[in-house]
Amino acid sequence: MNSANHSTGSQIATPQNGRSNGNGRQKPAGLFRRASRYVRYRLVTPMLRARHPAEYSARAVLVGVICGLMPIIGQSTIVLAVWLVARRFNWGFNVVVAALWTFISNPLTTAPMFYGFYVTGQVMMGNWNDLSGFDRFVTMSRDLVNDQLGLWDQVKVISRLLFLDWALAMWVGFIPWAALCGWLGYRWSLKVVLAYRHMREKRMQRRREQLAAIDALKA
Repeated sequence: MNSANHSTGSQIATPQNGRSNGNGRQKPAGLFRRASRYVRYRLVTPMLRARHPAEYSARAVLVGVICGLMPIIGQSTIVLAVWLVARRFNWGFNVVVAALWTFISNPLTTAPMFYGFYVTGQVMMGNWNDLSGFDRFVTMSRDLVNDQLGLWDQVKVISRLLFLDWALAMWVGFIPWAALCGWLGYRWSLKVVLAYRHMREKRMQRRREQLAAIDALKA
């Protein structure tokens, strides 16, 4: 009896299948499933349910990924501007799907993405002596605590670091990543949409054959 109670108590205390334990914490597997389900419903499902040609949705993913990687805020506005211009050149895409795919830039991914762009830009510009940017940050800090610098000079020091040094490196590093991720997003989404529509067509064909067989039996 005691061993049975002990076994039952162990089953209750141990979280299963990603459920929360007694402390309200959730296993990583459960968090991963929730995140993957959210991404599927937020990004993949709208792409699959779009009624446009597959290339139309693939171009939307291409634009959404590139705009989502931009080291700025308000990427959805950039998507809308690109869509308005692209329509004049008969290069349409699903603007809703594209705006949704800018979600790849979010509070969890923005910092590592921007830093990766910065390091890539430093490499591309040949700044091998200070790839991390730490030395420039130390120099800026020393200049800011210098009593000889006035308020306007301090503003210029910070602005130069943010908008010339760091921003320039990030935009330079953004270019190869945008080209690579945009191309991969286009190829992947095109393949997924075509495979989904082919599977759906086969399922509908089997359904039509079943209905025809039922009608033949009734006749």
